[in-house]
Amino acid sequence: MTTAPVTAEGRGMRRQVWVLTLAVLSAFVLALNLGNATAAHAEYPGPNPPQAPADCNRPWVILSAYGTSESTDDGHPYGTVGVNDTYIRALEDALSGAGVPASDITVRDLYYPASAVDWPSWLPGNWGPDDYWTSMGKGRDRLVQEVGFYASCPNRPTLILLGYSQGAQVIKNAIAQGAIQGNQRNSDEIGAVVNVGDASRSNAQIGMEQDGQMVTLNPDYTDGTASVSRGGLMQRLDVPGVFAGFIGDGRYFDVCRTDDLVCNEQAVPGSDEWKNRWLQDFADSAIGDNAPHVMYRDNGNTQSPGDKANADRVAARTAQRAVTAAVAQRNVVHPPPDTPEQVWATNVNVRATPSTSARIVTVIPAPTTVYVKCQKHAESVTYGGITNDAWSYLPQQQGWISNIFLKGPAWMPGVPECP
Repeated sequence: MTTAPVTAEGRGMRRQVWVLTLAVLSAFVLALNLGNATAAHAEYPGPNPPQAPADCNRPWVILSAYGTSESTDDGHPYGTVGVNDTYIRALEDALSGAGVPASDITVRDLYYPASAVDWPSWLPGNWGPDDYWTSMGKGRDRLVQEVGFYASCPNRPTLILLGYSQGAQVIKNAIAQGAIQGNQRNSDEIGAVVNVGDASRSNAQIGMEQDGQMVTLNPDYTDGTASVSRGGLMQRLDVPGVFAGFIGDGRYFDVCRTDDLVCNEQAVPGSDEWKNRWLQDFADSAIGDNAPHVMYRDNGNTQSPGDKANADRVAARTAQRAVTAAVAQRNVVHPPPDTPEQVWATNVNVRATPSTSARIVTVIPAPTTVYVKCQKHAESVTYGGITNDAWSYLPQQQGWISNIFLKGPAWMPGVPECP
């Protein structure tokens, strides 16, 4: 996708957004019950981001949830600037490296308010229409709907969810819903999750940092340490186990700087300490063109070349890992086709287990093509002076055939080993 430049006028608007938002936020956040998001009710009344309706046409979908008030002006709609754009490009590059052509990828913005203040529509500015938790709740519910839509597609496209700031919190809350984590078809639809600057990060979750899925960066972009006492400014929420995985097989990836208090806040949300410091911590992290919370991007006009290169490197590394996980997950939903092999003999027995004493399930009467799912070492078979202990599973026949009756080497190349 084409990156829209951030104009001086656009940057000025973004600063005004945050300054005014902060002033109003200080009055409403203290009354919130943090950790219990308001359920969504009405649709977002604002203009729909300029994109076609969701469809089942392409096998890969990058679904991007932007951060609070992430729009510079009418000419640069949500998701086309900043952190989301940096990571979208990184994911597209990683998919290309995995052999996925650009024509197979759809990039979509998640349609949700991304607002922080219940701002009357008759007042100037783009700061509403909802308070933060209502906005987050609407995004959460919309994302659950989107995942369900794609899971219902006959071709089962693979989703990569990308979230930044409030958008990351939206994704974390959505995948924690029973409709996703408790529904295998829906959870299988998600190939990977990439969250950046997550306002609901939980540093205390065991295993995520050790496995490298949670990346914590020092201000110079070197790898840092996530203190378990720190986490999201607005919420602390663990990643559901179905996505967290174990060593090497998780599908959830997270990036946070140690100096970004939106995702690495000291005070626990809702505590007295938090009430006294959250506003200043948010301002220190999020206001300004080079504030820590926006330095995950590689397209800031006032960023140094070194910061841009480092941000790009981190995004590329994270995207590569996410795409590797997503490809593996896609293979779960869409198993690679069985390998065609040639039977050269006549009246070959196909057995229930890889043993000559096992029950015969069928007989292949003449040379033909069979489809092999996998192979394994088992009982040795000798025929025509040749001995081989490899057997292949034929899913169409629902049984095993000795590799000695298949053309080619004893252990067939390109055929996976059976578990």
